[in-house]
Amino acid sequence: MDQPYSFWADLLNKFHTAPELIQALWLMALSATALGVTWIVMRGLTQILSITSCRHWRGQLIYGVYQDDQGRWMIDRQDRKPEAIDRTNPPPELIGRGRVMQAGFRQPEE
Repeated sequence: MDQPYSFWADLLNKFHTAPELIQALWLMALSATALGVTWIVMRGLTQILSITSCRHWRGQLIYGVYQDDQGRWMIDRQDRKPEAIDRTNPPPELIGRGRVMQAGFRQPEE
């Protein structure tokens, strides 16, 4: 009685009879494919989790703090015109983790 055809047995037989260089290339290609598929799946999962997370960000995006020609410190925020900052009482957006960042404000040079 004849054995039924097995694709995997035929593939394994061809792999074992191939030269060592071809075997090494097959092993590297299979490893690279497995790593690539894992990377794609993990990237998709992180994007799905970031979309479905319930984290709501507070605050506004600050583009920068700079000093204008008159020596005033200006803050450039998202969707607003630049506005002057009071050096003695900085806005809450510029306070980092409960403390005012020292050396963030200095007196304009005369």
